[in-house]
Amino acid sequence: MKKGILIGFTKWQTESAYKIYANYFEKQNIQLDLLKIDEYVLCIENDKPNINVKDYDFCVMLVKDQYISTLFEKQKKPCFNGYYEMTSSDDKFLTYVKLAENGIPLPKTLSGNTDFDGLKLPDYKRSENFRNNVEKILNYPFVAKPTYGYGGKGVEIVNNRKEFDELLDNIGQAAYLYQEFIPDNPGSDIRVMVVGGKVIFSIMRNNPNSFISNVSSGGNAVQYQASKEQKQLAEKVAKILGLTHCAVDFFNTVDGRPLICEVNANAGGIEINEKLTGINQAEKFVEYIIKKVYKD
Repeated sequence: MKKGILIGFTKWQTESAYKIYANYFEKQNIQLDLLKIDEYVLCIENDKPNINVKDYDFCVMLVKDQYISTLFEKQKKPCFNGYYEMTSSDDKFLTYVKLAENGIPLPKTLSGNTDFDGLKLPDYKRSENFRNNVEKILNYPFVAKPTYGYGGKGVEIVNNRKEFDELLDNIGQAAYLYQEFIPDNPGSDIRVMVVGGKVIFSIMRNNPNSFISNVSSGGNAVQYQASKEQKQLAEKVAKILGLTHCAVDFFNTVDGRPLICEVNANAGGIEINEKLTGINQAEKFVEYIIKKVYKD
């Protein structure tokens, strides 16, 4: 029997998304199992893991897990997306580094705290030199955002040194980055969805009450036709990061220049996006996986 497994964590991933994906795979006579990452315990016993990778043809990773990904990749069983590729996009600054190396247009961005190799310093405070250097490079206001994050959570506009000092003192060692504020159409961005290296649709997200456009943070989505240049750039970004399924978000610039905001390796909103565009990204993703895995 043809068989795959989906790895998820959030309620939406393990309930809504799993049912949607499983339904499309079932139509092609492919069974899709579910593994909830917060319930599963990977055990190595007698030199063998308790998940038999040989039972599966592929893995759909809606949340990254380096151990399960390693098991599959060692057996040359494909993961969509792979752990390394997801890590490169989950770390926003690492994403910017990789894109900058390839000439992708980005806002001016500064690295903030890292994980300090896991060293915990209870009384840690960012140095005065660091605070001064950020001020020299970025003019107020600028944006502070978690290096690892989603849905606009933790993203703030910093308007002056007092707010910057308060932010730094509050976040301690938390990984953050700092970015120039793009004043064009705040609270609005353009999302371009890429599956299998090809753009399948684009939408515009707007939030009249915040500069954060995410639908999960109060924004709304509308139909929108991205420019040819934005589509080409989105496909190039997906290729650079090695992502088979991703959303590339652009700032909604006044002059239409394509300026990358973020890349999301596990973009949700399947149901909302289908209502807006008539295109189901899950179905397109399933079609791509089947073509790559079974080559029928």
